[in-house]
Amino acid sequence: MSKMRTAFLGAGAVIAGSQVIANRAKRVANQRKPFARYWEQSNLAVVSKIHRNREAGIEDPLIFVALGDSAAQGLGAGYVFDGYVPRLAAALADITGREVALINLSVSGAVIPSVLTHQVLSLKGLETQVGIVPDILTCDIGGNDVSYGVDDMLLADYVAALTRSLPEGSFISDVPSFGPGPLGSRAKAISSMIHSYADRDGHHLIELDNFTSSLPLMSYLFRYHATDFFHPNAHAYQHWAQLWLDQIAPTLGAPTVEVADVGPYQPWA
Repeated sequence: MSKMRTAFLGAGAVIAGSQVIANRAKRVANQRKPFARYWEQSNLAVVSKIHRNREAGIEDPLIFVALGDSAAQGLGAGYVFDGYVPRLAAALADITGREVALINLSVSGAVIPSVLTHQVLSLKGLETQVGIVPDILTCDIGGNDVSYGVDDMLLADYVAALTRSLPEGSFISDVPSFGPGPLGSRAKAISSMIHSYADRDGHHLIELDNFTSSLPLMSYLFRYHATDFFHPNAHAYQHWAQLWLDQIAPTLGAPTVEVADVGPYQPWA
């Protein structure tokens, strides 16, 4: 085989491989709009039902509000209910024996400043405008900040403002591992900031970094990621939900359970 033919074949293989990767990434990206639309409609339905129930003298369910980025939206899972947030809601219903009203205020692509300027304000609006105060509040953020381009001092100010703005006793996660290299170092630096300020402001920390860093690199990459190799997959989200549940259950005076054994999420409204 000539060197020219070999070169063409090699180039063709690279192009074909790049196309496969691009198509796989596109499949996850295509979830963004339908998942967002689902949660927007669900949030409106939940708020409306809480209002109607109160007018009828019906006691509130356990109110669970989630803040965060595309991970809280569930991108990378095959189905919107396979994300860690609805899995956690189902587990909370299981351990408490109560109905759980889930309000998911997360937004795909969110960074810490956008949580402060949009999601936290929405949270405060729920309280002041319709009297809805979460019993459980979770926040996962920081993954998109790894490549956001904000210097460490300003980013630390953002993290400090975020943890100060959340209700005391909220549950906030650090940043999952980005592996070795500069991005990995940046992720760990952001996690360190979250640790420091979450502790200062009396929040509970979910250590996604410790969990993901403990996994063998190839296993983490191929068994815990969606086809875009960035978002978690349904398998990973099950483990994430377990980490959250194990921290939340003691604060509710309830025993934890295996998330894998809990039935599927059933929307309250």
